[in-house]
Amino acid sequence: MIGERISGRYQVLETIGGGGMANVYKALDVILDRHVAVKVLQPQFSDDPQFIKRFRREAQAATSLAHPNIVNIYDVGEEGNTYYIVMEYVEGQTLKELIQSHGPLPVEDCVDYMEQMLAALEHSHANHIIHRDIKPHNILISREGVVKVTDFGIARAISAATITHTNSVMGSVHYLSPEQARGGHVTYKSDIYSLGIVLYEMVTGVLPFSGDTAVSIAIKHLQNDVPSARAKIPTLPQSIENIIGKATVKDPTKRYATVREMEEDIVTALNPDRINEAPLQLGMDEEATKAIPIIREHEQDHTDLDKTVEMPPVKNVAVSQAPVEEKDLQEKTKPAKKQKKKRRGLTIVLVLLFVLIGSVVAAFVLLPNLFRVGEVVIPDVTGMPFEEAELTLVENGLTVEREDVNEDDTVPKDYVIRQNPAPNSTVKENATVRLFVSLGKEEIELDDYVGMPIEEALNMLERLGVEAETTERPTDNQSPGIVLFQDPRAGTSIIVEETTVYLTYSIAEQIRLRDLVNNEEASARSYLNEVGLIPKFETAYSNSVAAGLVIRQNPAPYTMLDKGDEVRLVLSQGPEPQPEPEPDPIRVIQVNQPIGVSDEDREAGNEFRIRIVYRDASTGGQDQVFVEETITETTEYPVELQVSPSQSGSFDVFVNGELIKSSETYRYN
Repeated sequence: MIGERISGRYQVLETIGGGGMANVYKALDVILDRHVAVKVLQPQFSDDPQFIKRFRREAQAATSLAHPNIVNIYDVGEEGNTYYIVMEYVEGQTLKELIQSHGPLPVEDCVDYMEQMLAALEHSHANHIIHRDIKPHNILISREGVVKVTDFGIARAISAATITHTNSVMGSVHYLSPEQARGGHVTYKSDIYSLGIVLYEMVTGVLPFSGDTAVSIAIKHLQNDVPSARAKIPTLPQSIENIIGKATVKDPTKRYATVREMEEDIVTALNPDRINEAPLQLGMDEEATKAIPIIREHEQDHTDLDKTVEMPPVKNVAVSQAPVEEKDLQEKTKPAKKQKKKRRGLTIVLVLLFVLIGSVVAAFVLLPNLFRVGEVVIPDVTGMPFEEAELTLVENGLTVEREDVNEDDTVPKDYVIRQNPAPNSTVKENATVRLFVSLGKEEIELDDYVGMPIEEALNMLERLGVEAETTERPTDNQSPGIVLFQDPRAGTSIIVEETTVYLTYSIAEQIRLRDLVNNEEASARSYLNEVGLIPKFETAYSNSVAAGLVIRQNPAPYTMLDKGDEVRLVLSQGPEPQPEPEPDPIRVIQVNQPIGVSDEDREAGNEFRIRIVYRDASTGGQDQVFVEETITETTEYPVELQVSPSQSGSFDVFVNGELIKSSETYRYN
């Protein structure tokens, strides 16, 4: 779907995750100009009307959740036969990836993450939504350390679909609450149990229960207490151990009543007065005893009277006859005491005779029954998990022997293929029933692919016949094309035909180019250098963009680029200058202008102030002083005028401030 646009709005950019249910893509919401995550359901789930109905209902309900620690759902829709959910895009990694890459997390980080998860679930529970599938895979950690719980709303729909289509409802069996594993009623406390398992995995780096099959792990959730986290991490505060213990009690009534109560406990867990608090004491879990064989009288340890066990119902036995006989005997003897002494001896003889005859009869009737062994009809346990089959036979008073065989690899591992004696046979109590248990399909141990080139890892898995799914992760900390995480982890035993290996590999971190039009040169250059792009500047005239600002850019805004790519920017030089007009031709006209002084004035020494003002093409038609001086004798002034086709020339003569002459107008022609 890369490059496609969903509903004309969501431009699919790259794949960021995927699995059996759906693929997740990073996309650009072209209307709101923001990145989003689009989850697109696999085609096989688009053909089930019941699933689609539940999917729509649950997804719409999840849109009511608005919390900083819950991934926001922006849109739910369909296009043709494609059903999708548009969610908030979170830059970061899943909690599962964080644990796989770092192992046990610092306890301070675990408390911080758990507080945020509890805040998210408190909000969802307040809105009557149970998550039902809490696991590290569904918890995102942003680059800023903010927890975002995802996959709200569709958990119920996924459970129904996986039963119908893939028979893989146990996919999250490592985090499954006992009531979920038993198929019982799921409540808010089921989420609390799963949170306890997640907390255990965060502080230890491993899961509490493991097994070869989902059924064997589910049985451990039903029967076994969660192992001590402090046994693996001795420095772990006792308060954290106690929180894990209370959250993962088999009996839901003994867990935290609400996530708020668990949150209040986790907030103070690292207080100095709580780090070495007393270990939690909860006593025997009734939910666990429901899954263990009933302990019969002959199996009890009478030396340990404080041990709590589940007793079978007490059977009614014929002990009430003795008091009745004694009473009857007393009633019969009362009259005898009143009889005469002569009859007493006869009565005693008759009574003794009666007792003797009764004893002989009882010996013949009762003694054979005392030595008779009861018989049992063997139930049919073929096709059951061995643990369940063993429990069934033991409860029927039989002894079990196990023999592992490789007769039929279509039968799952640890399931009973056949039994001897055959089902419905009648045998004595405590008889031995041999169960032939399947070794299942051949398993292989998974190699470590982290650090390998992705192509090499995929080729290795392909040669093994193992299906693989990949996820890209942009990073600057590793060369492109290197495997960063794998799930299942290295060393895990897998069945080739039933396992998908998920590989996350590095790609060069891309840059979404900003719109730089109308930015100043210095600002654009600074941005490009900061993000690792190479600026190339050109100039051009523009009548609409001020000088010094960017007119256009190449590539276009919002293009995804790799570091080191060039970006060409055209800077404005302002409007293009207009050409200078051709100058007019000039003609110079010289006029000799005499100013006379009479002999009388000259002899008298009179002075005259002379001022000549001219205008021509050189002055643009404006008045300009040609000369201004004082004379005492006749003087001639050569006035030069520049005239052109568009500008004539002339001058005025002033003597002592009085205009005495205006010249003619001299023209170019």
